Amino acid sequence: MAQALRDWLPNVLQTIEPWLSSEDIPFGDRWQTAISKALEGATAGIICLTRENLGASWLSFEAGALAKANSLVCPYLLDLEPSEVKGPLTQFQFARADVRVLTG
Repeated sequence: MAQALRDWLPNVLQTIEPWLSSEDIPFGDRWQTAISKALEGATAGIICLTRENLGASWLSFEAGALAKANSLVCPYLLDLEPSEVKGPLTQFQFARADVRVLTG
């Protein structure tokens, strides 16, 4: 899902430069440092939430870093109901994923 968003966003917002950890952190780099640096310069972040990653601590880390910098935090739900999300992420307005929009 995150990869599909990364590929799709520049088609609708030409000035955007999406950053995705699995694509933009070089092999061997310290991932936490790279993510922190990327989040410092971000004005918005889309946090892709799935059943598999819902309890991951790194989601709260990324959302917290964005919120601390007064950036937009946009939780994007894939096959989840808003009621399934717990903890700090509940303070942000959700969007539900529509894979058909991203994949054509």
